[in-house]
Amino acid sequence: MRKTILALLLCSMLFASFAAYAGELSLGDVNEYLNTSAKLGEGSKANQVAVIPFDHIDGPKEEDLFYAFVPFKYVARSYIKYQCTFISCTCRSADVNVWSTAYVELTLPSSGKIEDAAVRTISFDADSTGHYLGGFWGDSNPPPTAPTRTFDVFKADWLPYYTNKTCGELMGYTTIDDISDAPFDIDAWTGATVSCNNVLRMLQAMFTYHATDSFFDGDARAVELRQVFETKRETVAASAAAAVAAGEVALPAPVDTTKTYKANKDDTVETPCAEGNFGPTCSAINSENLRQYLGRTDVKYIDLRDYSDYAKKHLRNFECIPYFALIFNANAHTDAALPQLYGGSVTEPVPVYAESDELLEALFPRNQILFLMCQSGGRVSQLMTLLKARGWDMTKVYNIGGMAQYAGAEYRDIVTDTPEITISATYTFEGLTRIAP
Repeated sequence: MRKTILALLLCSMLFASFAAYAGELSLGDVNEYLNTSAKLGEGSKANQVAVIPFDHIDGPKEEDLFYAFVPFKYVARSYIKYQCTFISCTCRSADVNVWSTAYVELTLPSSGKIEDAAVRTISFDADSTGHYLGGFWGDSNPPPTAPTRTFDVFKADWLPYYTNKTCGELMGYTTIDDISDAPFDIDAWTGATVSCNNVLRMLQAMFTYHATDSFFDGDARAVELRQVFETKRETVAASAAAAVAAGEVALPAPVDTTKTYKANKDDTVETPCAEGNFGPTCSAINSENLRQYLGRTDVKYIDLRDYSDYAKKHLRNFECIPYFALIFNANAHTDAALPQLYGGSVTEPVPVYAESDELLEALFPRNQILFLMCQSGGRVSQLMTLLKARGWDMTKVYNIGGMAQYAGAEYRDIVTDTPEITISATYTFEGLTRIAP
């Protein structure tokens, strides 16, 4: 029973850490995680995942740059299997505006040119083998303004038009109004133009993404489409970041220079706080105002205490990275029995391993805003001094104090308090190259 409780606890810690980390990821970080750390790469659970830009038709004569998802990609001998999840019509009410998933197979032509790549299969239900439901029709059935255009009619009359159509052909269309070779009356689909147009736009987005595959390396047109893909993706990411930032309180500088502190306990005059004061007393963010800075997408929240203290009481969604156990011990560079990354002093830390800086970067990313806490703020001050010595930008690192300062009622709903749990942990590193004696 004790082992079961401990296992559940460790699982919950890992999940909480991941949940906290997931909240701060950019689209690029998501792709990096899913295609590497999550083992969704070639030959594993599934193939790579992507967020792709999508020129979405919102309504008659209305469109905007939106996004779609590719949750599945599998490279076959002469074609690539994809799933693409996209929203068909934003004019519907939110309670019925579910997303569609298209199963699409695009060829890898012998010419090596993206313009010659063609639609091998497009489906909103079964895949090309008929054994799997690779797609899902998330659109209205039938469209309210075209009651005769049911999904069955759509599948029988509209989708077959795209089979064998090449990238060169489909990229030349703006909307279905441009289609002149359809074996049916385009006007009959006027009431379903949003659905029809977004299938066309989805295929165009998929061909643009298809061009990023290494198969098309060296093809000039593929290079053009890759540039379009990256430019649009950066635009979507920037818009998303701006939308998130608009709802967040602006972060102050880490040190509040309006504060003062006693440099020595016997001082009669207090010293003004200045940049480089890493203690919690001078911090601009503390127990009085932390609440308004929680849950941000641009911040990594870290608790530096050992797992035993963390398990008993911690702020939810803070990741536990034990400072004394893993990061620093003054004797670590001279005592091979000590596992820490650095020895010496925090002002002049001595790397213990060839990979010490690499691991420090993985645990405390240089390009991330860091909110650090411990029991009283002392360990944070030490780590900040160490990070500065290793070249970190200290305008992004905050000492938010210690768990002892977050006992107020305003934090009670986000504190996990489990004093009954005890943990005995052994901290080690594996596979590192020790360079210190």
